Amino acid sequence: MNTLKRLLANGPLTGYPTRRADQNLLLRLAAGRFAARRSYTEAEVNEILRGWLATFCAPYGIDHVSMRRYLVDARLLARDTAGSTYRRAAPAQEVDADPAQVLAEIRRERAARKRQHAP
Repeated sequence: MNTLKRLLANGPLTGYPTRRADQNLLLRLAAGRFAARRSYTEAEVNEILRGWLATFCAPYGIDHVSMRRYLVDARLLARDTAGSTYRRAAPAQEVDADPAQVLAEIRRERAARKRQHAP
């Protein structure tokens, strides 16, 4: 997961990525938080996204409402016509990675390098 590692190399995300490939990766990871064939209320979607984003984003880095919109716009999350129920659309390619674990790994590697170069 080199792309994710590069995205998080400088620490928690402070904003939505600008590269299209990075956006697609982040959206596929977010879509993976939702079970297929299950309906979610808007409040449930917000809670899931808020909790997930908090594990690897800086406060106010990426808000859950924008992420929900991006997921709907990318057709990874389908919203009913009333706008009250959401379902995960089958993504073309599943991505299995945990941004929080990648961020923790980066921090461990950074700490090890500092110890290695410490006098």
